[in-house]
Amino acid sequence: MKERLIKNLGLKILSLFLAFIIWLIVVNVSNPLVNGRREVTLEIENDQVLTAARRAYEIIGKSTVTVVFDVHARDSYKVQPSDFRAYIDLSELYDVTGSVPVKIEVLNNDDIYYNVISRPGVVRVKTEDIQTKPFEVMAEVEGTAANGYDFASVALTPETVIVEGPMSQVGLINHVGVKINIDGLSGDGEGNAVLQFYDGNGNVLSVDERVHTDVDETGIGYKVNVNKIKEISLDFEVEGTAALGYRFVGVECSRRSVQVTGSRSGLASLNVLVIPSSVLDISGAVQDKVVTVDIREFLPEGVQIADSEDSGVEVRMLVEALVTKTIELEQADISMTGREEGKEYEMKPSQVSVTVQGLKDDLKDLTKDDLSAFIDLAGLQEGFHDGNLQFRDNDRFVILSYDEFQIEVTSPGNQGETVTQFPETDENEESAEGVSGQPFQAVGPGEETLPAIEAGVSPGGESQEEERETE
Repeated sequence: MKERLIKNLGLKILSLFLAFIIWLIVVNVSNPLVNGRREVTLEIENDQVLTAARRAYEIIGKSTVTVVFDVHARDSYKVQPSDFRAYIDLSELYDVTGSVPVKIEVLNNDDIYYNVISRPGVVRVKTEDIQTKPFEVMAEVEGTAANGYDFASVALTPETVIVEGPMSQVGLINHVGVKINIDGLSGDGEGNAVLQFYDGNGNVLSVDERVHTDVDETGIGYKVNVNKIKEISLDFEVEGTAALGYRFVGVECSRRSVQVTGSRSGLASLNVLVIPSSVLDISGAVQDKVVTVDIREFLPEGVQIADSEDSGVEVRMLVEALVTKTIELEQADISMTGREEGKEYEMKPSQVSVTVQGLKDDLKDLTKDDLSAFIDLAGLQEGFHDGNLQFRDNDRFVILSYDEFQIEVTSPGNQGETVTQFPETDENEESAEGVSGQPFQAVGPGEETLPAIEAGVSPGGESQEEERETE
């Protein structure tokens, strides 16, 4: 087979060459018509006819058509797409089918083209009503102002825009807005932002070019204001009294300060924010009381919570149960004032039990010295006198009661004489000098009245007359 192919190879090559030469001679002599085609962009004419009727249109299918033509073989190298113009006239739109014929014009070399047609010969056009709708422009602030500053407000120009376009497109728009970045801003700023369309989920919409607004290409102008942040402390006004046997001991809060922002005049005099007693009442409480307070309710006009802050704070008003403790006092533990020279004073009995009430932690390490007990002896004459134990003011505890006792006053220089003198008594009543029959008084916080000792009864429980007879 190979031998047959290469046999007389020179003659075969020569014959091919001669055939090509003969073809060229035939073509150049006959110059036949050949078929050609070019893709051309479709133009629109008289669209104002629909616009005037408040109608929008859309070409269904491609925006180009194929121009088919015949041309002599020798002129085929001259063919260019720019030689043709394809267009439709919307004034010829047939409403029933929505179709319009495609027209072709030969712009250049019209003498070389024959049988020029368009494929397709007609195009379909979809029309719908034009909708005009106003939208309020919404600003979305992105980023964070410089440290110590907080976003205050933004003003937009214009605040409202008119959107116009096909009803199917305008109906997709939920709102319009701009995005403004305030990253690192430490003062007022201004600029322009591109208007964007959003759907009902807040996603940016991509609408076609038939939708337009009354805003020019510069976009929406904005001015941003930022305010300085100030940290102020919180204070609490608590009203009411805890239940009997309980005491309010203080306030705990989820935070002790809050960051606020606002106008300079509003912040100038604001250093402490007071949570008023109207929301902090512990009347009758037997345990801690917790309330959640919205700080915004108590801020002055022109001041607001910084964006980084939570406006709610939890306030716990602490209430503790009171406990009692009994402390034994000897005469040496009690300070005696008002002594007179030449007189001696003795407590009977020599030991007194004092009952105090207070918080557990306050009473835990309470000592005799902490009571600061004293007796005023000024003006006491010889004999027995009801003891009146007094205490210095304090805020740690309250004196509830103490044992009844008497003070015996003697004059050691009057030996041999009767020390105890008896005042004159009524016929039906006996009493010892110095026994007043008045109740004891506890002086100081939580002052309470103690029961009076019956007249004529000694601290030991015997009448003074029996005691005198015994002596």
